Amino acid sequence: MSELALIERIAARARRRAGTELGIGDDAALLSVGGIAVVTQDLLVEGVHFDRATSSARDLGHKALAVNLSDLAAMAAEPVAAFVGLCLPPGVPVGDVDELYAGMEALAERHGLTVAGGDLSSGPALVLAVTAVGRESPGLPAPLRSGGRPGDVLCVTGALGASAAGLLLLERPELAAAVPAAVAGRLRAAHLRPEPRLEAGRALARAGAAAMMDVSDGIALDAGRMAAASGLRAVLELDALPMAEGVAEVAAAAGRDPRGLAAGGGEDYELLAALVPADVGTARRVASCPLTPVGRLEEGPPGLVALDAGGAAVRLETAGWEHDV
Repeated sequence: MSELALIERIAARARRRAGTELGIGDDAALLSVGGIAVVTQDLLVEGVHFDRATSSARDLGHKALAVNLSDLAAMAAEPVAAFVGLCLPPGVPVGDVDELYAGMEALAERHGLTVAGGDLSSGPALVLAVTAVGRESPGLPAPLRSGGRPGDVLCVTGALGASAAGLLLLERPELAAAVPAAVAGRLRAAHLRPEPRLEAGRALARAGAAAMMDVSDGIALDAGRMAAASGLRAVLELDALPMAEGVAEVAAAAGRDPRGLAAGGGEDYELLAALVPADVGTARRVASCPLTPVGRLEEGPPGLVALDAGGAAVRLETAGWEHDV
């Protein structure tokens, strides 16, 4: 199929929603954000971030958009539009491209944004580069990583380790015997189709979160990043981490430390928020999902200290995910 024909096919699928005055078809899109724009971009690269043998095209479309929406969630923003750079290797069926955009469009519809443009190219591997545009919520400035204060409580939404355990199940299917089939399915889904915490991000900002970021590279690494940006030290209580169902069993079957999966496995796409102690109760009531205190920010050398239940410092098997560049 020609590039033009494929663009027309993609444009026919994309639905224009509020905030997008002009979508696919011209040299550029027209957006009406009505305030400060919040912009983010993430890449998914075949062989680095995913394997087409274990991820369907619809999974990839969903995830490529979801990881960007998670960044908007961390900024307490409202999504407006997304732009998709797609590099296709030879031999990808057009039906897979349909499925990829179907995954994106389904998530876009749920969160009210438009897939408003992008670019197509050919290359040696499948690459998805998505740029998401949002707007600051009215009266709700974005909570930056640098906003942490000494004494703030570190709280995380949802549960951790599910994506890392799901990836283990995809790579080593025999490990699925360690958990019931339904639990294994939820773990795999956590890796393949993460759900961005957009509503929770805005709720936490309204409840007083002074600093926030998404847990994409592992909470240990990301908490250290927040602390460093704030000029503080993060103290992470490993035994307080909310571990997703089945993570401990999959970790044991794989010979891994479950705390390592929860703290450093990455790709959970939960939110880490810093709140003054007096605001934690309110935040737990208004958040649209469970919210668990897992540590604190304090004066000290910028970075992270991880503690066990007895208060002893722990060296994690991995602190999180970083690219070698």
